[in-house]
Amino acid sequence: MPRYLSTTAPNPDTLPVPLAGFAIDTPAPHDSGLHCHQRAQLLYAVSGVLQIQVNNLCCVLPPHMAAWIPAGASHQAQATKPFAYRSLYFDPAAFTRLPAKAQILAVDPLLRELIVRIAEWPLAPADPCQQRLIEVLLDEIQNAPVAPLSLPLPEDRRLLRITALLMNEPGNPATLDQLATQAGASSRTINRLFQNQTGLSFSAWRQQLKIMAARRYLAEGMSITATAVALGYAQESAFIAMFRKVTGKTPGQFKQSGLEAIQSLANFAETAI
Repeated sequence: MPRYLSTTAPNPDTLPVPLAGFAIDTPAPHDSGLHCHQRAQLLYAVSGVLQIQVNNLCCVLPPHMAAWIPAGASHQAQATKPFAYRSLYFDPAAFTRLPAKAQILAVDPLLRELIVRIAEWPLAPADPCQQRLIEVLLDEIQNAPVAPLSLPLPEDRRLLRITALLMNEPGNPATLDQLATQAGASSRTINRLFQNQTGLSFSAWRQQLKIMAARRYLAEGMSITATAVALGYAQESAFIAMFRKVTGKTPGQFKQSGLEAIQSLANFAETAI
């Protein structure tokens, strides 16, 4: 059973098997640094919360989502609290039906249990039974819903000043005019560049950032009231309304779905012992 710390896991690109799985426990704080693999990667946090950046895509991964990272894609994983994750690494030469683009996937119970089981296989060639599970895994990856709440990042250095500030402090009350002045541009220029480089207006991008931060805070166990305050909302009801409008769920429903995902995984682990 290949369990590792993040500092002791082998380089997946050097392994002799076409599909390698790692079960990794990591203390906090954690920052993998920007890096890439020759293999495609499916990254799933079984406990704790990860913030992932893949190329110009940023997302929070609570326990019911996974990141699909194509071979060669630059990526970075960060966490402020201890977490455990499962990674599957696919040799693109051996698997021809892998997603070509970075995606954040919704993980249902079947996909979750396939990831967990395969991540704990020995680093050895798959037997016929394991090969059948791999085929099911590939089907599930292809059919998994793509999560819509990933945050695109711009390239312009002035915009990057603003995004770095807000990602570090999502509840920052500064207006667009104030932020634009700090970045050395007009608010009209900043808004135009945000639209061109991310596909979102600045206000839409900022709202999506707050949703992403809210998902992280809630998944880490922060209360709804504290989350609303951290994001700069004077009234909890306004935060709840915004969250439900964008995600289709209330913050309470989101927290419950995360708890159900964790409990389902715990139940699976107990039956597998």
